[in-house]
Amino acid sequence: MNIRDIAMKSIGFFVNRFVQDSVAAVEDGKDSAAEMKALCRRAVAESCVLLKNDGVLPIKEESIALFGRTQYDSFFTGYGSGGDVKAPYKVSIAEGLKAGGVNLNAELDGLYVDWCKENKPYDGFWGFWPFSYPEMPILEAQIQKISRASKTAFLVIGRAAGEDRENRYARGSWFLTKEEENLLRTIRKHFQKVCVLLNCGSIIDMSWVETYGVDAVLYVWLGGQELGNGVADIVTGKVSPCGKLPDTIAPCKAYPSDSNFGGKKVSRYVEDIYVGYRYFETFAP
Repeated sequence: MNIRDIAMKSIGFFVNRFVQDSVAAVEDGKDSAAEMKALCRRAVAESCVLLKNDGVLPIKEESIALFGRTQYDSFFTGYGSGGDVKAPYKVSIAEGLKAGGVNLNAELDGLYVDWCKENKPYDGFWGFWPFSYPEMPILEAQIQKISRASKTAFLVIGRAAGEDRENRYARGSWFLTKEEENLLRTIRKHFQKVCVLLNCGSIIDMSWVETYGVDAVLYVWLGGQELGNGVADIVTGKVSPCGKLPDTIAPCKAYPSDSNFGGKKVSRYVEDIYVGYRYFETFAP
């Protein structure tokens, strides 16, 4: 059985189990609202993909410095038809972590709470949604001060996704923005451990993991209304991160079609039938 088959079987098993549990909850006459909350929360946690972990997760009782505006202005769902669904509530990543007992640095948390209230994100309109939100400015002196009280830093990086807006080969979409790079560089400079939470709807460039020596990386995706609670369950170790990637993440130059793709008239697939995962599975496992 190849990697693709294993991934598809894993996804199929999870979806079937989730649907069966949802139907059973309704048929049993239980509190459907409470049951669905629990199922949604479990779906978030079991979908998280742990890409790297060098002794950071699960966290203990230490103080955590949580950076990144999408800790509060989290991306919950993709734009478009699905994104137009109005959820009865939404638990942001920061709210979920606090509710889950994570000890967030109060000074830093206060900065983000106030700034996010005064700087509401612009969500655009159909087909012109933003790929990401502008980051909160923060001085290195502030970061250095916060690092004296918290040895571990978490950075939430957010990327939207939606109909005709999956990704763009530019900063703020596929690549980090300059502000995100500067923030990550400064955090790495002052904190002993750094963990990045990717609140994204698709894969992005990952070269920064090696460039800045990030200790842990967790893909939390766009988790819906129970996003924050599900992430908290993973971060605190209540649930094991068992999610698998639906895509291959590789350096752009590793793709044989890199220098031939995107032509205005012709896109040459020099790898022939070995497109996408087939190429890596066959020639570069």
